[in-house]
Order: sequence, then C-alpha cells, then structure tokens
Amino acid sequence: MASDGKLFGTGRPRVWTVPPGEDFLKVFAKALAEDVHLSTHPDALADAIIYVPNRRSARALSAALFEAAYESPILPPEIRALGDLESDDLPPVAESSLIDLPPALSSGKRLGLLASMVQTFYRVNYETELPASSALSAAMELSRLLDQSHLSPDTDWKELPNLVKDADLARHWESSARFLEIITTAWPALLEEQGVSDPLERRLKAAKATAEAWLAYPPEAPVIIAGSTGATPAGRELMKAALQLPRGMVVLPGLDLDADEEARVSILGEVGHPQNVLFQTLGHLNVAPEAVSQWPGASLARDRQARRRMIHEALAPADATADWRDTLDKLAAAAEVSVEAFAADALQGLSIIEAADEADEAASVALILRETLEEAGRSAALITPDAGLARRVSALLRRWGVDAPPSAGMPLSRTLAGSFIGLCAQWATDPSDPTLLVSVLNHALAAPLPGLSNLELYFLRGPRRWTSLEGLRESIRTRHEIEPYPNFTVDHQAEAEALVGKLLAIFKDTGADLSQRADIFGGDGLERIALLAAAVSETPLPWAGEDGAAASRLMEFVSEVSEYLTPMPPAALADLVNAQAAQMTVSLKQDEHPHLFIWGPLEARLQSADRVILAGLNEDVWPKRPAPDAFLPRHFRKELGLSDPEDRMGLAAHDFAQLASAPDVTLVYSARRNDAPAVASRWVWRLKTLAEGALDDKAKAMLSPEGLDPLKLSEALKQMGVDALAQDFSAEPVPTARPEGWPKKLSVTRVDTLQRDPYALWAEQVLELVRIDPLGGDLGPAPRGTAVHKALEDFEEADKPKTADYLLELLHRELMRVGETEEAWAARKAVWAGTSEWYVNWRKDRDVGGGKPKFEVRGNIELELDGGPFRLSATADRIEMNSTGEIVIVDFKTGNPPREKEVGAGLSQQMPLQALIAQKGGYEKVPAARVDQLHYVAFKAKPDAFTLGGKHNLPSDPAEMAEIAEEGLRRLIVQYRNPSAAFLSAPRVKFVKYDNGFNLLARRAEWAGDTEDGEASDG
Repeated sequence: MASDGKLFGTGRPRVWTVPPGEDFLKVFAKALAEDVHLSTHPDALADAIIYVPNRRSARALSAALFEAAYESPILPPEIRALGDLESDDLPPVAESSLIDLPPALSSGKRLGLLASMVQTFYRVNYETELPASSALSAAMELSRLLDQSHLSPDTDWKELPNLVKDADLARHWESSARFLEIITTAWPALLEEQGVSDPLERRLKAAKATAEAWLAYPPEAPVIIAGSTGATPAGRELMKAALQLPRGMVVLPGLDLDADEEARVSILGEVGHPQNVLFQTLGHLNVAPEAVSQWPGASLARDRQARRRMIHEALAPADATADWRDTLDKLAAAAEVSVEAFAADALQGLSIIEAADEADEAASVALILRETLEEAGRSAALITPDAGLARRVSALLRRWGVDAPPSAGMPLSRTLAGSFIGLCAQWATDPSDPTLLVSVLNHALAAPLPGLSNLELYFLRGPRRWTSLEGLRESIRTRHEIEPYPNFTVDHQAEAEALVGKLLAIFKDTGADLSQRADIFGGDGLERIALLAAAVSETPLPWAGEDGAAASRLMEFVSEVSEYLTPMPPAALADLVNAQAAQMTVSLKQDEHPHLFIWGPLEARLQSADRVILAGLNEDVWPKRPAPDAFLPRHFRKELGLSDPEDRMGLAAHDFAQLASAPDVTLVYSARRNDAPAVASRWVWRLKTLAEGALDDKAKAMLSPEGLDPLKLSEALKQMGVDALAQDFSAEPVPTARPEGWPKKLSVTRVDTLQRDPYALWAEQVLELVRIDPLGGDLGPAPRGTAVHKALEDFEEADKPKTADYLLELLHRELMRVGETEEAWAARKAVWAGTSEWYVNWRKDRDVGGGKPKFEVRGNIELELDGGPFRLSATADRIEMNSTGEIVIVDFKTGNPPREKEVGAGLSQQMPLQALIAQKGGYEKVPAARVDQLHYVAFKAKPDAFTLGGKHNLPSDPAEMAEIAEEGLRRLIVQYRNPSAAFLSAPRVKFVKYDNGFNLLARRAEWAGDTEDGEASDG
C-alpha cells in the first residue's frame, strides 16, 4: 500500500480524533485517500479493514471514499459495522476464530425463557400462576438489567446478598434480591446447560476472539476503527487489539484535545458529560490524551474552533458552571480576542427557535428545509429522536411536492402489513365486533367482498345486538322488526346474511374464532391468526414487501416468546402482537431526497449536511430521561459494578455536541408538548445561559434566525392560508337551491325541524344525506323510544296480564332487542319498575269507552298551497276514543315533552298538527271527529302526564290549536318554497334541543358561538 507517511509509519500517532462539527466520514475518507493516493492507486485500500459504528455509516463511508478518489473506480476496503450500543448491528463474526463460540440466543427465545423463569419463580415462591403479560413485563426488565451487566465488565453479582443483608432496607428489597437470582444464578446455569450464549455476552466473546486472532496472526494491511466512542466493552477490546497491530489505528469522534488534567478528572466523574465515555476509552486503551492527534483536513478556522469551545463549556460538569464567566475570559484570552468577539465567533451560524407547540415546531422545521432547496446544490438535515416529529415534517414537506422520508423507518404497526396483522389478531378475539370486522375487511390488504358497504351501513352501526357471527346473522334477518322505517331492503338483508355466512366459513376453516377460548398457547393462536390474515387477503399478501417480511419476523418473534409461556387469554396474545409491532421498526426502502434528509441521532452519527436542524430539544425527549431501575437502588448498582443509568445521557450529549458544532445549525424546541408546558433541553438552556453571560442583552439577537424567520412565516401561512380569504368571509352556510315546489310533503316532526333547524332538513331531503350511527355505538334515544313504544303497544294485547311486572318484562325484552346492555338494564331496572307501576295506574284512569286504543297509527292529509299541493303526515303513538266519541291523542316521550310556552311560540307543532289530521279524518281506521285532548306522557325516571293547552296564551281547545298550527304551516311552507329563501343552520339555537346530525357539515364550530364544539346545547 502506497503512503506518504502522514497517517501510517514509524512515530506516527495511533489514535486520532476528528473534531466536532466536521462531516466525519468525508474528512476521514479525504485524508485517508490522499495519504494512500487512492485516485491513482485504486487498490491501495483493497486489503484494509475499517470498522465503523453501524451499517448506515459503512455505506456512507464507501460512498465517501469513492468521492475522495475523484469518483474514479476503486477496490474498496472491507468495511464492517462494529455494532452501536443503541443499534441492532452485530459485532464482526467473520473470523474463523469465532467458530468455536456457542451460538447466541435469539431475542425472542431469550425473552420467552426469562418470562418462563419468572412464572416458575412465582409458582414456587408464592404458589400463584403469574399471567403471561405480567411475566413478559418482568422479563423485559430482567433482560434490560442483563444487557447492562454485560456492558459493565466489572459487574459482580456475588455481592448482592451481602449488600441486602448489610443495608437497612425495606423487606421488598430482599424479595428483589431473591428474584434477581433468576439472572445471577439460574440464567447462567441455563445457558451452560443449553450450550448457548447471551447475545451481548457473545458480542464480547466475539470481540476477544477476534483480538486474539489478530495478535496471533497480525494483518499486514491497515486495521482502522473509526467513529466509535468505545462505549461498549466489545468495541474497546477491538480498539485495544488494533493499536497493537503494525498498521492499526483508532479515530475517535470529537475528543476534546484542549481539556486539561483538572477538567478531565471532573469529566470522568460526570457520566452524563459528552466527553466522559471518550476519556474512559482512552483510559482502557492506556493512551494518554496528549498522545491523541487531530485528524488532517479538519477546519482550523477561528469561528469553528470558537464554536467547539463554546459547546464544550456549555456542556461542562455542573460543578464547573459557576466559573463560566472566568472560563469565558480564559477562552477569549487564549484566542486573543474580547469575550464578546469570542462569543460572536462561536455563535456565528447558530440559532435557537422556541416554537409554541409540536405543530409549530414541525411547520418551522419544514419551512427551513424547504428554503434550503432555493439554493442549488445545498443540503439540509433534520435530526431528531422524536419519530412523530420526523413523520410530521415529512408530511408537511409533501405539500410542496418534496418527498423526504425519515431514514429511521417507521414502526411496523404503522405499515400496511403490520397494521393488518395487528387487526387480525384483535379480530380473532371477537369476530363479530363491528369495528374490528370493518377495520379488517376494509383494510387495503383485504380482498374485496361484495356487499361489505351495505353490511356496514345498515346492519353494523348503532348498538351491538349480538355476541357472535351467528348472532349477527340472526340480527340482520330480524332487523326490520325493530326499525319501523328501515332504509334497507330485503335484498340488502339477503346479501348481508350471505356475507356473514362467508365469514363464518372462513373462521371455521382457519379455526381463528378465539372468542370462546379462555386461554390458548401462543404458537397455536398465532398460527390461526396467520391463517385468518391469509384467508381474507389476496395472495401473497400480507407477507409481501418489506413490511410483509417484517410482519413475518414479528410472528416468528412472538411465537418464540410464547413457546415458553403458559397458555394466555387470546386478548393478551393480541396485545403482545400489537405491542411488539409498535416496537419493531421497518425500512420501506424509500429513496432519500438528494438534498434533504431526516435522520435520528443514530443515523446522523458521522454524517452532516450544509445545514443542520436539531429538533425535539425538550427534556425527556432529547435527552431522554433514563428509565427507573425496577429492581436495584442506585447505590447498589455502583457497589455491584453496574454502569450508571446516566451513561446513555452522556452518549446523547456527545451526539448533540458533535451536531451542534456544525457551521450552520438551528436548535428547535417547543414551549408546550402534549398540551402541557415543556422545558427546553438542558443543553439548550446551558448554551443560552453561556451566551447571555458573554453578550448580555445582545445574546437574543445573536441567537435569532438570520433572514427567514420560520415562526413568523408559519404564523402568516396559518392566518392567511394558501389563498387569502376576504376579511368578511364567513363559513356559515346559506344554501338556497332546492327542487321546484319543495317541500312537497313533510311529517309533523319534520315541520318542527324546518322551523328550528332549516339547514338540517335541507341537507336531509335536498342533499339526501342520511345521518348514520357509529359502529357499535351506545344505544341512542331513538331506538330506546321505539322499544318503549313497542312494549306499551304489546301491553294492550288481549288476554295478557295488565300488571307492572308484565310491563317491566316487556320493556326488558324490547330494550334488549334494540341493543340495551344487561349492565345498563340492571342499573336502571328499579327506575323502569317504578315507571311501570305509575303507568299501570295512569292507564286505569283513562276513558276508552269509545273502543280499544290504537297504537302507531299512521295518517296524512293534503293541503292546497301556493306552489302546489302539500302532504302532511304523522304517526300517532296512541289514539283513544272516549265515551263521548271524541278523540284523545297521546304522545309518549322518554325525555321531556314540550310545554305550552314552546307550542304557543310555534316551535313545537307536532301535537296541534296531529289534531288537524285527526279532525279531518286523516288517520287510518280513525273516523273524523272532534279532538278532545292532546295528551303528553313522559315515560321516564320521574314520570308525568299532562294535557296540552290553557297556558301561556295557548288555547285549551285542540281545534283552535290546530287552526293556528295550520295557518303557521301554510306560511312556513310558502316561505321556504320561495326560491330566495335560505336554509340556515339553527338560526335560533336556544330552541334546538339536540344536534340534528348536520352541525359538522354546517361547520358551526367555525362561525357559531353557541357551544365549544359548535353543537347545540341540550337546553
């Protein structure tokens, strides 16, 4: 290998560092390529081995070397992924010396075995059978503790019993120590028995075996470990071995070469400091910090060095923060400039944005990214650990036709295959659940089924009246019996019954109906779920594509886990599938944008862009607070040799320091997150405090964005919209279009709707929109009223007892038919019993000497009006003929009936208009006669009955009420037949008792102030 001796050779440094803020891989590749003359010697690195932290950086380094060779063909080195602490990348295992190492347990088998041991522990010690879900939760905590012990080579579990014995702790800590024998004693014994290794333990053994092989047969070609902090024991073993090779080299990312001995001692005592892990690594390698050199080609510009020093000091240990002003004086003196000039250099190109909330944060970031594209060839990268923020920014960019997908991928549960499998797992637990049934069969991966839309529209909405698919089929067959005015036809019923029959056959063939199973073995349940998913999708779905392959891995993982568990409830199995799908990440292999990138901190390591945006900088987002230890007090961890939980904070701080030192960087955080006040990241407020200490009141202007202010632009876009609206624009609808001569017919209840909420009637009859109930929704007042009416009608059947108990029995039967739950019935049974008793007494006093009362009597009359004839129709709840041959109309209400004031104001004309129909002989089989009474019965918790009239200027005589109502009806219909009449949404909202179903369509929340959500109140 040709070399000019700058990097390789006698007396040259073996440990280097690339300073923060540099594009590590480009700087590293450029100097390496120049040193070996790669552009003219394309095979100069062919035998070299270079380790980088992860696979992504391996791919990026390969591209950087090609670029550094001026894009001429080269024979690239062997680039291997070392394996990041936070990544799934495995350590090198290609060497023949690793053949004798025991294989590593798969993650699923490991978790399953631990969960099984947890269940055994509870069975033996507490004589209780721990549910699988609880065992898995405990196993995950044990797994995390095992990982931490393998990442802490000095861990000594033998001391645990002594610590518990000596410490004055609560008894539950003794129980914890006994429980931890699962991993301190039982787990090692199990691994030895099965001849396998724990994954991280094998990672360390693999590194040691590789190191021994290197030292036994030293490679002649260079062996370089680049970009690793040495955070893992395995990484440090390889680094130590590499430094003993003839051409071995370690290139660290962002080591602070200016830290003096006092600062280094302080840093080593602060595990959350970004330099802590690097100085620990140097100690393990027995390399003095003074022996580390800066990699050739890094920028030595004054402002770049000032930024690095500023970031280092901003992240200094807490006990050093009191000396910040003195430190600034020293830094400025070393640079031979004033403190203000030093700070101005350091903060050149750095800005801080405080967004109002996550939405503003995403919008601001998207605008910065979009603005970058205005300059040809310029690149920008959003870096954030907040996956939700990354997805939101990506979605906002698509508004401008810019496709920049997050490189970290997405949770499997958010992909087509992952969501489909998760839904099928839930559906198997309850095949007749309306929401699950529709969610699965309407899914993009489901095979089309004729009649599904009609099944959903007519038979699955409203209260659930069945508990199985057989029950659903019977409900469809008898649905017309509980809906007096159905929207569906007999053909719709037949089609829906046939479709449910197909579903019954599918569940029978796959055995996937788990609703009657108390428990099931995980593997058995997963097999049935997979068969169900395949049966309702089209081959090869749902297993095709990247997400399909990931879904297959999901099922394998859960199957491995559950293999060692006792049987579990089907719902617990479904929860396990969905929980794991949410944790698994899948890359859909989408092409990156050539200039815009969205990375997580792990993907961003060793990479950079012309413009860097660090977002999500709030406490417990970035940095993420370490999870509390479920088993050990913090001082126990130290005594046992376990690493401090804060060490992850140190790695996160190192990522931040590297990225925040970029020449052009914007730091973004939100004042509120999840609709609650949020705190800026400690790194941001430390940096702001340092800037204010140096610049006083000039700091705010220095840290503000230059040029474009994304917050102001985002707010302007929100206020103006893409197309600015006129200042007097109102979202209130004022439709006037209608068929000629409309309305030509209305029921008495629709007349009241026209009076109170014209827009609702217009939407229903002119637009022919139908309000639909939610899937599996609660029982509403309309079907409950229908059930009560049917019970009262059946109560009048001959030869049936006329007792309160019998009426209560009828009410129970009819309410169950329309979807009342047994729990709701039990809660109100006493109320219904009291109301039934009252009704029986009320009934005894009725004068029905003129004949048997009639129920649900339909009627109509024709009126001649300007613009053409008009038909008025009604259905009377009960019509009585008294002993004098006069008519009494009874209307049952399960709520509050309208009173005289409301009727007299013309807002509730249902009863007077029914009187009009009755006295004209419009009711079926009810001859025309004088109407004696209009009687309301409130069939509710506090029952009541009264005869309408005689108060609030309302006549006592129904005939007079009918005459007034007819005059008002004629005026109303003629008025709305006028082509210029507008159909307003609830113009007098205080008289609207409930939403007629079209308030959202009318967009009331945008222009009406009646209620918070734009809906009419109940008053």
